[in-house]
Amino acid sequence: MSVITPIKCGPSASVPGSIAIVLRDFRLGGSERVAIGLANYWASRQIAVTLVVGRDDGPLRALLAPSVEIVDLGLSPALGDTRLAWSLAIHARAVLRRRRIESCYVPGNSHWPVIPMLKSLPAGQAPHIVAQVSSPVCRSNRSRLVQIGYDWRMRRLLGKADVITTLSEPLARETREIVGCAHVDVVPLPALWDEGRPCPVPEGSATILAAGRLVPIKGFDLLIKAFHVVAAQNAEARLVICGEGPERGALESLIDGLGLAGRVTLTGYVPSIRPYLEQARLFVLSSHCESFGAVLLEALAAGRQIVSTRCSPAVDTLTSDAIAGRSVPTRDVAALAGAMSALLSHPSPDCDALASLVAPFHVSRGGEDFLALMRSRSGEPRLMERLASECLDMPAQSPIVSMAHAGLTGHAL
Repeated sequence: MSVITPIKCGPSASVPGSIAIVLRDFRLGGSERVAIGLANYWASRQIAVTLVVGRDDGPLRALLAPSVEIVDLGLSPALGDTRLAWSLAIHARAVLRRRRIESCYVPGNSHWPVIPMLKSLPAGQAPHIVAQVSSPVCRSNRSRLVQIGYDWRMRRLLGKADVITTLSEPLARETREIVGCAHVDVVPLPALWDEGRPCPVPEGSATILAAGRLVPIKGFDLLIKAFHVVAAQNAEARLVICGEGPERGALESLIDGLGLAGRVTLTGYVPSIRPYLEQARLFVLSSHCESFGAVLLEALAAGRQIVSTRCSPAVDTLTSDAIAGRSVPTRDVAALAGAMSALLSHPSPDCDALASLVAPFHVSRGGEDFLALMRSRSGEPRLMERLASECLDMPAQSPIVSMAHAGLTGHAL
């Protein structure tokens, strides 16, 4: 969530007249938030955007711009995620058969069943499909047999897309190997929205912020234990955790048991963490596993340093610039406590310098990147060639910007 100048498009640059986005619902999820941000941005470009949703329900619904049309399929809440995805695919096909939609954005792995269903439409009715790989496709905790099954599913579903995108070049390489396609585009995660310029850390603030669903994989229990160590060393330190979930009771018991009542706050669900970031000294991500960790981008865009477990391949790159913060091993309470204490013991860096590190991840840039991919079938230059030219004109910047440049030009760092 940062402010950058939107990419300038020349008057001759064509854009699709209509774009559909398929979404299960408006749950709290990274793919859902990115899809909503892109829908809002494309609608602001005077493109007719239709959001086909399995259920018009969920906390992120309030973030959608009024100019985006919603087609609510009204699917049963009793459907589990797998059945919901396939039911969404079947019904979305029926919707798009009745409408002439030029392009369709499929926002992540869970939505892949939509792809072959839409491609089964009669010639001339199937939209140009841009599909995203939003989370790792190879996991070390999968057995060989399970990975073989996943690869088969991936080829069967994702392989039918006109354009495949990933968040990084390593993920693009894995995708190419599994699907057997010649080309996969890399688009940096368009997770940042306009929420105003970053502001300096309030004088004397020692508040540590974290955010996410209160579920075991987020590691909030370990964060609270690590904060217990920090609190013993710094009387001003406070911990604020934004989010709601089934682990609230267990976390409240842990807070009370460690004598941290009054120093740790569980806010519950909040529509935006930006007001809390503005009061914080730093942000912590304590997860055991994340697809990317988009919340780290939000924190840096707000001008706040980060401490993160190495829960995503992106973490070490995001912290490779010394001013950004620190990364630590997952499930390591001592390392997490040490990193938080170290940052609190030093003055905060310039907030604008931190925000500039993540400018390539703004939704306006990602929105234009995807439009370029949707235009590619009309004979205009592909995304890689266009952005490679843009990046050559950019001044040398941090490793984080270099990560985006490497992905956009198809070269690993």
